[in-house]
Order: sequence, then structure tokens, then C-alpha cells
Amino acid sequence: MCGRSLVTLQCTMNKDVEVCPHCCASCSIRDRCSSPAWYPSSIKVLAKKKEAAAKAFSDLLSLLEERKSVE
Repeated sequence: MCGRSLVTLQCTMNKDVEVCPHCCASCSIRDRCSSPAWYPSSIKVLAKKKEAAAKAFSDLLSLLEERKSVE
């Protein structure tokens, strides 16, 4: 909504809208929102996904290096 190139999550109130943390925090109806998209628990989930992706990438790189050293 604000045009920043940030990670977005689906808005709880308007399902067709993706919001960044800034838009969610500054929303005028956030006080009526039962579960804001950018609540601390959702940020922890994103952090875990990012860590998992980094680990998978690291594992793939190590496998490639092993294969390269064998050849």
C-alpha cells in the first residue's frame, strides 16, 4: 500500500490487500482488528522460514563444494 519494497502479509480485515509492517501499524482500523497481520508472532514465523531457507542454501553449497572436490 505504501509502495516500499518490504515483505508483505495478507491483511486480516481486507483479505485482498497485502500490507507491510508500516502499513499495518499505521492502519486506521487496527484497533478493531482481531489479529493484525504484523503481530509479533507472525514476525517470528517469517524469521523461522528465513532461517530454514538459509540453512537449506548453506547445505546445498556444501554439497556442491564436496562434489567439486571429488572431481
